[in-house]
Amino acid sequence: MRAILVGVWGRDLSKEFLKESIKELKGLVQAVGGKTLGYILQKKDHPDQKYYIGAGKAKELKEIVKGTKADTVVFDDFLSPAQVLNLEKLIGVKVLDRTDLVLEIFSRRAKTKEAKLQVELARLMHELPRLHGKGRDLSKLGGGLGTRGPGEQESEIRKRLIKKRIHKIKRELEEIKNRRREQRKRRERSEKGEKILRVAIVGYTNAGKSTLMNTLTKKGTLVADMPFATLDTKTSSRVVYPDFKILFTDTVGFIRKLPPELIESFKATLEEVQEADIILHVVDVSDEGWLDYINTVNGILKELNAHEKPIIYALNKSDKIVEREEEMYHLPHPAFIEGNAVMISAEKKWGIDRLLEKIIEVGKEAEVYI
Repeated sequence: MRAILVGVWGRDLSKEFLKESIKELKGLVQAVGGKTLGYILQKKDHPDQKYYIGAGKAKELKEIVKGTKADTVVFDDFLSPAQVLNLEKLIGVKVLDRTDLVLEIFSRRAKTKEAKLQVELARLMHELPRLHGKGRDLSKLGGGLGTRGPGEQESEIRKRLIKKRIHKIKRELEEIKNRRREQRKRRERSEKGEKILRVAIVGYTNAGKSTLMNTLTKKGTLVADMPFATLDTKTSSRVVYPDFKILFTDTVGFIRKLPPELIESFKATLEEVQEADIILHVVDVSDEGWLDYINTVNGILKELNAHEKPIIYALNKSDKIVEREEEMYHLPHPAFIEGNAVMISAEKKWGIDRLLEKIIEVGKEAEVYI
């Protein structure tokens, strides 16, 4: 994929925020093996219904694509099926939106049956409204970016098949959710009498959640410098005192403009966040946009009705800012946070004891442990 990126800013979105979002979109393109040739930004208060960026800008984009020999245009927003169709006809290359990229990455990262089902459900829900007038080969759904079917004449048949498949996947995911609830109940019965804190680890993608999970529990979790390195929920325990146990659950990373299909389809996984006693919000403070990322994650927590739970901010990757652990404690970052915040480096294991102490302290204050 040789891509030109397109972003729009206006009344509800600043140009600075858009630039950060485009930077993230470039990372998503790279994650699917593509190369970004350049990007264009446009100020527009209201998206054009036909071309999103308007006919004039779309024609300019066509010339840029021709001049750079790009084969794909990626929009940093969600496009309607009609907009995709109109843009592809005008520009003459494949047109994708942010959701297409995220779904492709998720499909590549999914390993367990549950994760694969959740990704397939999200993809089908995204593809269904795009069948009208275009047609897509049902056998190719989930097979690659922007695959197209033979034509409109079979779209109604495909719609029925896809709706049937969606219904079946939802049934299977509900069964998985029920099994998880039963496992949780059995675990609670077996742990009766113990003091237990359930801590859900959340954060922006690539913030270091899996590294922190490994450091806290000494259990192996995939760690990679890429978006959505792991999609599967993992729970491990750490005994702090002979009669005190903390159960840590790692969750999928969040991003700006998380596709609504993914929030819906991943409810079975994100249920772990809703069931947690404490939320451990991991933040990469070495990234200049770290405060914006906090707001993004907190916005998604609000959508999950989990924003009122006790939150501890683990301000991670401090080793990228200072050279020694003692210098870390003089960093000003916690002063920008309203609530509990601890400076750490999960990779260097700096500040981990302080973080555990804070988790226990917050748990006792809130009286959330069993």
